[in-house]
Amino acid sequence: MQLTRCPVCHSRISLEQLVQDEAGRDLLTLLTRLDKSTGTVLVTYIGLFRSQSRDLANNRALKLAQDTLALAAEPQLLTAMANVVESMRAKQQQGSFKPLSNHNYLKRVLETTDAIMIEPLPQEVTASNKQTKRAAISAAVMDIADIDWTLSGN
Repeated sequence: MQLTRCPVCHSRISLEQLVQDEAGRDLLTLLTRLDKSTGTVLVTYIGLFRSQSRDLANNRALKLAQDTLALAAEPQLLTAMANVVESMRAKQQQGSFKPLSNHNYLKRVLETTDAIMIEPLPQEVTASNKQTKRAAISAAVMDIADIDWTLSGN
């Protein structure tokens, strides 16, 4: 069954050929179970492991995808992967990009985003009361109750 044409090179893509390889089948299955945003960012992130001269083998891509998804919950992982992708794109434009060889950079980004995660809004805040919602967000972001405002050493 001819699926469509490749948007880049315009060659035909056959669904039967894509699923001939077991790792390719498993990778497609894994990606179809994700929501659109997570799947898209995951594919882009996995692409950061591919060198310019070689394609990424399906079994390697599958392993990378599984390992990546095991690192964190989906909302935090999505944000961290997007940050890594944007950072690596900037490096590509500067000409200093080397393909990733492990998930250490993503792990560091996850640690950083975990450290700055803002507490969820209280249950009593409803969407109907925008002023209360803004006040709760401001209080969560600017929790300054325990800060010593005196200047030491003066």
